[in-house]
Amino acid sequence: MAVEQMGQLDYLWEYQKLDLKMDELESKKKNCSARKELYKCIKFLKDQQESLLKLSDNVDKKNHIYNRIYNDFQKISKTLKEEEEILNSGNIKSFKQLDQIEKKLSDMQMKLDQKKEELSDLLKEMDSLNKKLQGVTQRLRKGKKEYDKCKKEYDLAIKDVDAEYDEIKAKRDSIKQKLDDSLLKKYNAIKGNHRLVMAEIQQDRCGGCNMVLASLVVQNVRDKAGVIECENCGRILYLGPSTSAS
Repeated sequence: MAVEQMGQLDYLWEYQKLDLKMDELESKKKNCSARKELYKCIKFLKDQQESLLKLSDNVDKKNHIYNRIYNDFQKISKTLKEEEEILNSGNIKSFKQLDQIEKKLSDMQMKLDQKKEELSDLLKEMDSLNKKLQGVTQRLRKGKKEYDKCKKEYDLAIKDVDAEYDEIKAKRDSIKQKLDDSLLKKYNAIKGNHRLVMAEIQQDRCGGCNMVLASLVVQNVRDKAGVIECENCGRILYLGPSTSAS
């Protein structure tokens, strides 16, 4: 039983070596300059796309308002023309009717002027928005070209890293098949707290936290008496074949 358990720990030790190497390669990918440049491009494109959406939405709203005001303008213009025709028809029968029509024409002309001013202001706003839209569209076009360039550079930079990662992962997965589920579960639980899960005993000290270990603990590890954890840091203690014989 003890020999089988020790065999499991040997496998787990090799598993950890490969696991740490995979972490190292992941970190290498994460911190490479090409990746940072790529993420700058991605952020730039995201910001520009958000700006494009906001501007497009604003333009749509302004168009809607413009159409509504323009329709009002057309109705007022039509009514004004009709009232002017009545005024010029020669069918005015009294000064009172004349005053009413002139007052109505004056009010409608004021409304018409107001609508003209509103339409003019809206056209200026829409022109400004459209220029901003053109600017964002141009920046997006340039940004996509820059992204394609950065993506190629990143893919090239990590090509060898990915190849090595896949090779090591295949080896680790092969060892994983030989590990007990309970031991692997314990390994993953400890890794949540420590990058180094297994610690090799060195001069009766835990190789993880450097705590001096009790002689009985060291002896139990040397005798392969199951999975022994450091009382201080909780790492799995390990003695390789060369050190356990000493």
